[in-house]
Amino acid sequence: TAPSSQQDALCREKKEAPELRKSHLRDNIDDVIAIAAPSDEKLQQQAHNYAETISLLLSRLLSNDIEGESYNIISRCLENEGEDEYATTSTLDENAAAFCQWLHSRGGGSRRASTAQERPMYAGFLALFAFVTGCIGRLSSSAGNVLPLRRILPFIKADKKPRYSENSARIDLGLTCEPLDGNDTFQRDDASDNIEIPKRFDEPSYRRLFAVVEAKGGLTPADQTDAFEQLILYSKNMYAVQHNRRLLWGITACGAVVKACLFGPNFMLASTEMDLGSEEGRSELVRLIVYWSFCELDKLGYDPSVRFNREHGCMEIDVAPPGNGDGTGKQTFYLCEVITVAELVFGRHTRCFIAHRGPGSAIERVIENGIIIKDAWPEAAESVENDDRNKTRYLHKIHEDAPRQPLRWDVSRVP
Repeated sequence: TAPSSQQDALCREKKEAPELRKSHLRDNIDDVIAIAAPSDEKLQQQAHNYAETISLLLSRLLSNDIEGESYNIISRCLENEGEDEYATTSTLDENAAAFCQWLHSRGGGSRRASTAQERPMYAGFLALFAFVTGCIGRLSSSAGNVLPLRRILPFIKADKKPRYSENSARIDLGLTCEPLDGNDTFQRDDASDNIEIPKRFDEPSYRRLFAVVEAKGGLTPADQTDAFEQLILYSKNMYAVQHNRRLLWGITACGAVVKACLFGPNFMLASTEMDLGSEEGRSELVRLIVYWSFCELDKLGYDPSVRFNREHGCMEIDVAPPGNGDGTGKQTFYLCEVITVAELVFGRHTRCFIAHRGPGSAIERVIENGIIIKDAWPEAAESVENDDRNKTRYLHKIHEDAPRQPLRWDVSRVP
């Protein structure tokens, strides 16, 4: 998109953001972080133990005033250094020092307001996320511990416009997921973009973004409102290019006071405040990061039935036959073209794809046997079979009444 068009798009979306915030935001919700907790009881208990250990370690490091002692504290608390580049004692010590230095530098306390302090926040939050991720890797290397499903990592470069953006907005910090279980969650709808996930993430990309951290140096109500509205801007871009996203996470950081945000089709939830200057506030943010590392894909906001197939270099989607609302008898289709993207922050997030039944089909086969899949997420008081908006039932009835007519729209996913 041309720079002038991107600037025009940003201006339009900035005008829309206040109304979207007023109509969809539910602030100060107590149990937002609990939404990310793993459903599996064993994973949930492991995540709880990890979060508690990491929080206590971080508090000890913040209260330490003996030069050089933090390295020894980490070594005593976390055994089995291993080969994880984020989990070495020296790397953990470096990241812990960067976070502690930023938090201590605020002088008047974690609630001290100053817009001039926004840029130093980047290094502090980058270090915190890298530290927690490294601690999880270190803890999981111990015998008998359950391995996390992924690593939550910050993009190294802050205050950047992500690739694949439809407007000119820059994000403060971006978070991404590095899968450790083989599940590739990220969108690549163009074979030419089939790039191996690097070990270290540099510049942010909307296709690889899991969540955005919006930083504000001050802590006035206006700062918090602006942070919410900035997240709304970024969310639109993420939905447009990540065709397997149902929900989106985000974080606002006003000074050292943090809120976790969750976007759904008809809501935006914001947690209660997490003050990083307090042990309780730090523990809550650490708990969220650990939950994200262990939870199921749907808790992260991804649709597990839409995946990137690394072998064939394309996205694939699971679709249950009409009448099988329980998902039995599902078929897998391979996406070859995106017709419609989810263009709005809130709503049904309707997407349409041209797909075929086998990977690697020639273009002639796609034209001959291609189908159109409509994927949407409306609110439903009825089951899939009884929902009046289920177009698949009507299309199959048309097909039965006029069997000589080819059925092109033969699949529609309206959960």
